[in-house]
Amino acid sequence: MQVLRIIFVHVLSALSAAVVYVFGIGYDGYIPYFLISVLLFIFYLIFAAPVQYFLNRNPKRFNAKYLLIYIFFSFLVWLFFAFITDPKNTLNFLMGYEIYLFSVSFAVIFWIWDSVFLQNIGRVAA
Repeated sequence: MQVLRIIFVHVLSALSAAVVYVFGIGYDGYIPYFLISVLLFIFYLIFAAPVQYFLNRNPKRFNAKYLLIYIFFSFLVWLFFAFITDPKNTLNFLMGYEIYLFSVSFAVIFWIWDSVFLQNIGRVAA
């Protein structure tokens, strides 16, 4: 049951973040939503699941500390991919607003869905 809730949180986060991303880059169409949702689901599963597992050991709903932790790791993931895709242009990427907008918005989206479905007091991830 807990695994289904975790997958549900990741799917909802990926779908919500895809909408924010597509609106943020100003592109319209159905294919980007699907492709970006799949990629974001994979990234959430790889990068957010370990943090989520660690934080769910001591569940607290809508905890600001958890939000800051999610923002920190979201920023690290965006920075990592900026460096991997274009190492010479990372400084210009940091000067743009997109990395900060997407880092914070993706972390807030994940934090909200995580708090709603998983951060139930009395239930601890096993």
